[in-house]
Amino acid sequence: MKKMIDNTVIEMTSDEVKAREAEEKAWADGATERKKNNLRDTRKPLLEEADNKINTLADSGGDATSWRKYRQELRDITKASDIDNVTFPSKPS
Repeated sequence: MKKMIDNTVIEMTSDEVKAREAEEKAWADGATERKKNNLRDTRKPLLEEADNKINTLADSGGDATSWRKYRQELRDITKASDIDNVTFPSKPS
């Protein structure tokens, strides 16, 4: 492996190569968790909206069943078998 220092390409030592490979492995191993965290960030305001709607419906005696189902689908989104192709559920009308 080579590295660039001040526009000069130099050969890396075996220890530098091992360290770099360990960094790359750690980054790759964390990919799924980073993707789940991104999903959680996207999901958070949707869960808050669902909670507010459920509370509003409960306070007015309305049926919040579809919103509860939607909220649970949002919670389960990080359990998707293909984390790269997640489809968010549709909001109830």
